Amino acid sequence: MKQKIFSATLLLCAFGLISAYAEDVFKNDPVVVTATRYEKSVSKEGKSITVVTEDEIKKSGKKTVADVLETVAGVTITRYGTEGSLTNVYIRGSKSGNVLILIDGVKVSDPTLPGNLYDIAGLMTSNIERIEVIKGAMSSMYGAEASGGVINIITKKGAGRKVTITGEAGSNKTFAESVAVSDSTEQSTFFFAGSHYKTDGISSAEKQGPSKYDDDSYENYSASGKMTSKITDTASVNLAMSYTDYKTDLDDGSFEDDPNYEYTSKLFTSRGEFSHSPFAWWTYKGGVSYMSFTRGNIDQADPIDTTENEIYTYNGSNSGIDLCNIFNILNINTLTIGAELRNEKGSSTSASSTYGISIFDEKSIFTKSFFIHDAISVAEIINLNAGARIDDHEVFGSHWTWDASASVIIPVTGTKLKTSAGTGFRAPSMSELYGMWGGNTELKPEKTFVYDAGIYQEIINGLLSVDCTYFVQEYKDKIIYNSSYNYANLDGTIKNKGVETSAVFKPADFLKIIYSYTYVKYEKNNDTSSTLKRPSHKHAVSATLIPLSGLDITGSYLFVDQRYDYLTSTTNIELHSYHKFDMNIRYAFNETITLTARGENLTDEDYEETYGYNTKGRSFYGGAEITL
Repeated sequence: MKQKIFSATLLLCAFGLISAYAEDVFKNDPVVVTATRYEKSVSKEGKSITVVTEDEIKKSGKKTVADVLETVAGVTITRYGTEGSLTNVYIRGSKSGNVLILIDGVKVSDPTLPGNLYDIAGLMTSNIERIEVIKGAMSSMYGAEASGGVINIITKKGAGRKVTITGEAGSNKTFAESVAVSDSTEQSTFFFAGSHYKTDGISSAEKQGPSKYDDDSYENYSASGKMTSKITDTASVNLAMSYTDYKTDLDDGSFEDDPNYEYTSKLFTSRGEFSHSPFAWWTYKGGVSYMSFTRGNIDQADPIDTTENEIYTYNGSNSGIDLCNIFNILNINTLTIGAELRNEKGSSTSASSTYGISIFDEKSIFTKSFFIHDAISVAEIINLNAGARIDDHEVFGSHWTWDASASVIIPVTGTKLKTSAGTGFRAPSMSELYGMWGGNTELKPEKTFVYDAGIYQEIINGLLSVDCTYFVQEYKDKIIYNSSYNYANLDGTIKNKGVETSAVFKPADFLKIIYSYTYVKYEKNNDTSSTLKRPSHKHAVSATLIPLSGLDITGSYLFVDQRYDYLTSTTNIELHSYHKFDMNIRYAFNETITLTARGENLTDEDYEETYGYNTKGRSFYGGAEITL
């Protein structure tokens, strides 16, 4: 009996020592909020997560969110031309409508577009603190649009008292300016930033024949603000808003110029949240969110399109109320229980000299949701997560989704084994149900099942870290736009699988190298559109060198394998693979003045992201940043 007691005591002591060591086993372990709605380290998550920090964005020199995301493992970006043109984001080969975009936790979507997708072309990086990318099913936490993953763009908050002014100029008569004001005390923070970007650009449509194509300009105004205040030691209020307003010149399509075609877009998001911890084991959060989105296409008659005189306007909004309770049980179990009410509206009008006047009257869809999530951590080594959600959709009734993930940490070797699985549900958007171009009220919701498994390994005290994940995605009743120019549910199952790998190598403080690789294979496919514009292989590398204090040089490389795009309604065409090199240099003379210089597409690669549309050639920019 004494021997058993001694053995049990020894085992508990050993387990306690391993637990204490496990808390600090990983050097590269960012904290995220998107996966669980509260702060949690990535090491305790079984899902595949990438965090892009403000420092990485600044050193890369990337000006748009799309440019930043295209280097992330598992993410593909495609554009219909140059800056300001329609930009889609895919995660692991899924449709854009299966990826939920959040700005400070506010759902951003366009109900007048297929899949409620949001065109991210206008999102700039000047006011971003970090970007969290969660890959895999997240419908149980965030609802319908999150069946393929979630991208949460978190804007900056006040840190210290300062004013930062930036300016830049470069190729194609490009000018960019921004100003940011920050202030903070022990009880509150304040941040506001505004930016302006303008370029004469190049023609979006590729030139064909002897005719001269006009340049398509782009102009963007963006602003964001955030305030936080501690009311008491246990209660706080957070307010956040963002605004984007841009216009861009468009062309009529592949190889088709149009000198008088203009696109406008306005996005406003806001959120207010009250958080209170009446006890150490209980925190509740109540929030109100609002998003409005307006876009317009104006195509007036001109010598090229003499029959056209068209104006299209699209309006969408969603507003919501949510309540989330977080219970910390004995410091090993975190239980989250929440509810949401969401009202989505959309409408469109059009006036066409060719097609007459048509109106998509305002439609409204109300959804009530209840979700629960449980996270258990055993000695900081075994981490189990599971969640479920019920969405009561006004049109399609009640549907439930679930997800589960697990991670096991091996402290001695610095290894994390991880796996996750989950289901997704996406209701048809208003455009797919009621739109003037093929709307179908008989559509059924899409259903998704995804799972993945991977390993994360740190070597030599965090000098090198490698993350590798195998994933599978299955879609049933997938919504497609068929050859009859109508939206319809596709029979059978669409299935794709693949591998995503990322690595960070930091042998010294003056050198950091980040690498990512994505492989996607469509194993079961009776929908040819599912593979369009999405490469089988994508590589991205960035290297930052700090040769002396105040100077950092970042070079980035992107390889995108061959893809296919529409040639006609029944045939596809191959888009060739391409390589792209960019470089950004920053030199801080002191704490006040920083000079910047960057080059894009330094090898002047000639490539297409969409068939018949241009991409920029070699470009150079220079600027300065002043902090007061």
